[in-house]
Amino acid sequence: MGASAPVATRRRKEMPKNARNLEVSDKLKVLVYGKSGTGKTTFACSFPKPYVFDFDNGMLSQRGRDVDFDTFSNYQEFELRLNEIVKNCPYKTVVIDSLTTMQELLMDRLLSLSSRKVATKQEWLVLIETMKSLLVRLTHSPSIKNVVMIAHERTTQDQLSGEVLVEPVTYGKQTFSELLPLWFDECYRARVVRNKEGKPVYQMMVKPDIRYFARTRILPPDVDFFEWSINDNPYEKMVRMSGGGDAR
Repeated sequence: MGASAPVATRRRKEMPKNARNLEVSDKLKVLVYGKSGTGKTTFACSFPKPYVFDFDNGMLSQRGRDVDFDTFSNYQEFELRLNEIVKNCPYKTVVIDSLTTMQELLMDRLLSLSSRKVATKQEWLVLIETMKSLLVRLTHSPSIKNVVMIAHERTTQDQLSGEVLVEPVTYGKQTFSELLPLWFDECYRARVVRNKEGKPVYQMMVKPDIRYFARTRILPPDVDFFEWSINDNPYEKMVRMSGGGDAR
Protein backbone atom coordinates (compact mmCIF):
# COMPACT_ATOMS: atom_id res chain seq x y z
CA MET A 1 0.00 0.00 0.00
CA GLY A 2 1.49 3.35 -1.05
CA ALA A 3 2.40 6.10 1.36
CA SER A 4 -0.33 8.65 1.96
CA ALA A 5 0.17 12.34 1.25
CA PRO A 6 1.43 14.39 4.21
CA VAL A 7 -1.25 16.28 6.09
CA ALA A 8 -0.66 19.99 6.73
CA THR A 9 -0.72 20.75 10.46
CA ARG A 10 0.23 24.45 10.53
CA ARG A 11 -2.61 26.95 10.39
CA ARG A 12 -2.58 30.10 8.27
CA LYS A 13 -1.77 33.22 10.26
CA GLU A 14 -3.63 35.56 7.90
CA MET A 15 -7.28 35.55 6.92
CA PRO A 16 -8.16 35.23 3.21
CA LYS A 17 -8.57 38.45 1.27
CA ASN A 18 -12.06 39.57 0.31
CA ALA A 19 -12.84 41.04 -3.13
CA ARG A 20 -15.21 43.57 -1.55
CA ASN A 21 -12.17 45.36 -0.15
CA LEU A 22 -10.40 45.74 -3.51
CA GLU A 23 -10.33 49.14 -5.20
CA VAL A 24 -9.51 49.88 -8.81
CA SER A 25 -6.93 52.46 -7.77
CA ASP A 26 -5.01 49.97 -5.58
CA LYS A 27 -2.81 48.78 -8.44
CA LEU A 28 -3.31 48.70 -12.20
CA LYS A 29 -1.34 46.90 -14.91
CA VAL A 30 -2.37 48.18 -18.32
CA LEU A 31 -1.27 47.31 -21.86
CA VAL A 32 -2.37 49.84 -24.49
CA TYR A 33 -1.63 49.57 -28.20
CA GLY A 34 -2.60 51.51 -31.30
CA LYS A 35 -1.45 53.66 -34.17
CA SER A 36 0.65 56.79 -33.74
CA GLY A 37 -1.37 59.82 -32.62
CA THR A 38 -4.18 57.91 -30.90
CA GLY A 39 -3.50 59.24 -27.39
CA LYS A 40 -1.55 56.33 -25.93
CA THR A 41 1.14 58.46 -24.26
CA THR A 42 -1.42 61.02 -23.06
CA PHE A 43 -3.48 58.23 -21.51
CA ALA A 44 -0.42 56.78 -19.73
CA CYS A 45 0.75 60.18 -18.46
CA SER A 46 -2.67 60.87 -16.91
CA PHE A 47 -2.00 58.18 -14.28
CA PRO A 48 -0.89 59.34 -10.80
CA LYS A 49 2.71 60.63 -10.54
CA PRO A 50 4.09 58.96 -13.68
CA TYR A 51 7.65 58.24 -14.76
CA VAL A 52 8.19 57.42 -18.44
CA PHE A 53 10.89 55.23 -19.94
CA ASP A 54 10.82 57.05 -23.29
CA PHE A 55 12.13 55.01 -26.23
CA ASP A 56 10.11 56.69 -29.00
CA ASN A 57 11.10 60.34 -28.43
CA GLY A 58 7.42 61.09 -28.02
CA MET A 59 7.38 63.23 -24.88
CA LEU A 60 7.16 66.52 -26.77
CA SER A 61 3.41 65.88 -26.94
CA GLN A 62 3.33 66.09 -23.12
CA ARG A 63 5.09 69.45 -22.85
CA GLY A 64 3.81 71.57 -19.98
CA ARG A 65 2.71 68.55 -17.92
CA ASP A 66 4.27 67.43 -14.64
CA VAL A 67 5.76 64.18 -15.94
CA ASP A 68 9.30 62.92 -15.27
CA PHE A 69 10.99 60.93 -18.03
CA ASP A 70 14.29 59.77 -19.47
CA THR A 71 14.88 59.07 -23.15
CA PHE A 72 16.89 55.96 -24.00
CA SER A 73 18.82 55.14 -27.15
CA ASN A 74 20.41 51.89 -25.95
CA TYR A 75 19.32 49.00 -23.76
CA GLN A 76 22.23 49.17 -21.30
CA GLU A 77 21.22 52.64 -20.06
CA PHE A 78 17.66 51.45 -19.67
CA GLU A 79 18.74 48.45 -17.58
CA LEU A 80 20.68 50.66 -15.17
CA ARG A 81 17.74 53.03 -14.69
CA LEU A 82 15.28 50.14 -14.40
CA ASN A 83 17.30 48.61 -11.56
CA GLU A 84 17.06 51.90 -9.65
CA ILE A 85 13.31 52.20 -10.21
CA VAL A 86 12.46 48.61 -9.29
CA LYS A 87 14.56 48.75 -6.12
CA ASN A 88 13.02 51.95 -4.75
CA CYS A 89 10.43 53.62 -6.94
CA PRO A 90 9.59 57.24 -5.99
CA TYR A 91 6.73 57.30 -8.51
CA LYS A 92 3.19 55.90 -8.47
CA THR A 93 3.18 54.88 -12.13
CA VAL A 94 5.87 53.48 -14.42
CA VAL A 95 5.34 53.79 -18.18
CA ILE A 96 7.20 51.96 -20.96
CA ASP A 97 6.86 53.92 -24.22
CA SER A 98 7.18 51.83 -26.18
CA LEU A 99 7.66 48.11 -25.73
CA THR A 100 8.13 47.80 -29.48
CA THR A 101 11.14 50.13 -29.68
CA MET A 102 12.59 48.84 -26.41
CA GLN A 103 12.67 45.32 -27.88
CA GLU A 104 14.44 46.59 -30.98
CA LEU A 105 17.16 48.10 -28.78
CA LEU A 106 17.48 44.83 -26.88
CA MET A 107 17.91 42.87 -30.11
CA ASP A 108 20.55 45.37 -31.26
CA ARG A 109 22.37 44.73 -27.99
CA LEU A 110 22.17 40.94 -28.38
CA LEU A 111 23.44 41.07 -31.96
CA SER A 112 26.31 43.30 -30.87
CA LEU A 113 27.32 40.82 -28.17
CA SER A 114 27.20 37.88 -30.57
CA SER A 115 28.86 39.80 -33.46
CA ARG A 116 26.02 38.78 -35.77
CA LYS A 117 24.03 40.83 -38.26
CA VAL A 118 21.05 38.48 -38.39
CA ALA A 119 19.38 37.01 -35.31
CA THR A 120 19.54 33.26 -34.79
CA LYS A 121 17.36 31.07 -32.60
CA GLN A 122 19.69 31.80 -29.68
CA GLU A 123 19.10 35.58 -29.84
CA TRP A 124 15.34 35.09 -30.11
CA LEU A 125 15.29 32.85 -27.05
CA VAL A 126 17.36 35.31 -25.02
CA LEU A 127 15.12 38.19 -26.09
CA ILE A 128 11.93 36.39 -25.07
CA GLU A 129 13.34 35.28 -21.71
CA THR A 130 14.66 38.79 -21.02
CA MET A 131 11.24 40.26 -21.78
CA LYS A 132 9.52 37.75 -19.49
CA SER A 133 11.92 38.63 -16.68
CA LEU A 134 11.34 42.35 -17.27
CA LEU A 135 7.56 41.98 -17.11
CA VAL A 136 7.75 39.97 -13.90
CA ARG A 137 9.98 42.59 -12.28
CA LEU A 138 7.73 45.47 -13.29
CA THR A 139 4.38 43.90 -12.48
CA HIS A 140 5.43 42.21 -9.23
CA SER A 141 7.64 44.91 -7.70
CA PRO A 142 6.20 46.02 -4.33
CA SER A 143 7.57 49.53 -4.88
CA ILE A 144 5.70 50.09 -8.17
CA LYS A 145 1.97 50.81 -7.92
CA ASN A 146 0.85 51.12 -11.55
CA VAL A 147 2.44 49.89 -14.78
CA VAL A 148 1.41 51.10 -18.24
CA MET A 149 2.97 49.36 -21.24
CA ILE A 150 2.56 51.04 -24.63
CA ALA A 151 2.97 49.16 -27.92
CA HIS A 152 2.59 49.93 -31.60
CA GLU A 153 0.05 47.93 -33.59
CA ARG A 154 0.24 45.77 -36.69
CA THR A 155 -2.25 44.10 -39.01
CA THR A 156 -1.80 40.41 -39.78
CA GLN A 157 -3.79 37.85 -41.74
CA ASP A 158 -4.37 34.29 -40.61
CA GLN A 159 -3.05 32.02 -43.36
CA LEU A 160 -5.70 29.36 -42.75
CA SER A 161 -8.87 31.35 -42.10
CA GLY A 162 -7.97 34.53 -43.96
CA GLU A 163 -9.11 36.62 -40.97
CA VAL A 164 -7.46 40.01 -40.59
CA LEU A 165 -6.26 40.69 -37.04
CA VAL A 166 -4.88 43.81 -35.36
CA GLU A 167 -2.52 43.19 -32.44
CA PRO A 168 0.32 44.75 -30.43
CA VAL A 169 3.68 44.73 -32.20
CA THR A 170 6.26 42.65 -30.40
CA TYR A 171 9.76 42.24 -31.74
CA GLY A 172 10.23 38.51 -31.91
CA LYS A 173 8.44 35.24 -32.29
CA GLN A 174 4.66 34.95 -32.22
CA THR A 175 4.70 33.10 -28.89
CA PHE A 176 5.70 36.23 -26.97
CA SER A 177 2.93 38.28 -28.60
CA GLU A 178 0.42 35.68 -27.40
CA LEU A 179 1.86 35.63 -23.86
CA LEU A 180 2.15 39.41 -23.46
CA PRO A 181 -1.46 40.10 -22.28
CA LEU A 182 -1.10 37.58 -19.43
CA TRP A 183 0.88 40.12 -17.39
CA PHE A 184 -1.80 42.81 -17.56
CA ASP A 185 -5.24 43.31 -16.01
CA GLU A 186 -6.34 45.74 -18.71
CA CYS A 187 -5.55 45.48 -22.44
CA TYR A 188 -6.85 48.39 -24.53
CA ARG A 189 -6.69 49.40 -28.17
CA ALA A 190 -6.40 53.16 -28.70
CA ARG A 191 -8.09 54.94 -31.56
CA VAL A 192 -9.21 58.48 -32.42
CA VAL A 193 -12.42 59.62 -34.13
CA ARG A 194 -13.89 63.04 -34.97
CA ASN A 195 -17.03 64.53 -33.44
CA LYS A 196 -19.60 66.63 -35.30
CA GLU A 197 -17.44 69.72 -34.86
CA GLY A 198 -14.47 67.92 -36.37
CA LYS A 199 -12.55 67.82 -33.10
CA PRO A 200 -10.65 64.69 -32.07
CA VAL A 201 -12.25 62.30 -29.58
CA TYR A 202 -9.91 59.70 -28.11
CA GLN A 203 -11.25 56.22 -27.43
CA MET A 204 -10.02 53.09 -25.70
CA MET A 205 -11.56 49.83 -26.90
CA VAL A 206 -11.88 47.58 -23.85
CA LYS A 207 -13.78 44.62 -25.33
CA PRO A 208 -12.55 42.28 -28.09
CA ASP A 209 -14.19 41.64 -31.41
CA ILE A 210 -13.35 39.46 -34.39
CA ARG A 211 -10.53 41.79 -35.48
CA TYR A 212 -9.17 43.52 -32.36
CA PHE A 213 -7.87 42.19 -29.07
CA ALA A 214 -8.91 43.97 -25.86
CA ARG A 215 -9.88 43.08 -22.30
CA THR A 216 -11.07 44.75 -19.11
CA ARG A 217 -11.47 43.45 -15.57
CA ILE A 218 -12.51 46.72 -13.97
CA LEU A 219 -15.09 48.34 -16.25
CA PRO A 220 -18.79 47.35 -16.30
CA PRO A 221 -19.87 44.52 -18.66
CA ASP A 222 -21.88 46.90 -20.87
CA VAL A 223 -18.89 49.16 -21.61
CA ASP A 224 -17.24 48.45 -24.97
CA PHE A 225 -15.05 51.55 -24.96
CA PHE A 226 -14.53 54.80 -23.07
CA GLU A 227 -13.60 58.13 -24.57
CA TRP A 228 -12.19 61.50 -23.63
CA SER A 229 -11.37 64.86 -25.17
CA ILE A 230 -8.06 66.68 -25.05
CA ASN A 231 -9.10 68.54 -21.88
CA ASP A 232 -10.14 65.42 -19.93
CA ASN A 233 -8.11 63.23 -17.59
CA PRO A 234 -8.61 59.71 -19.02
CA TYR A 235 -7.28 57.94 -15.91
CA GLU A 236 -9.75 59.69 -13.61
CA LYS A 237 -12.58 59.05 -16.06
CA MET A 238 -11.69 55.34 -16.24
CA VAL A 239 -11.65 55.01 -12.44
CA ARG A 240 -15.00 56.80 -12.10
CA MET A 241 -16.58 54.52 -14.71
CA SER A 242 -15.29 51.47 -12.86
CA GLY A 243 -16.86 52.56 -9.59
CA GLY A 244 -13.41 52.41 -8.00
CA GLY A 245 -11.90 54.40 -5.18
CA ASP A 246 -10.16 57.77 -5.12
CA ALA A 247 -8.56 58.31 -8.53
CA ARG A 248 -5.51 59.88 -6.95
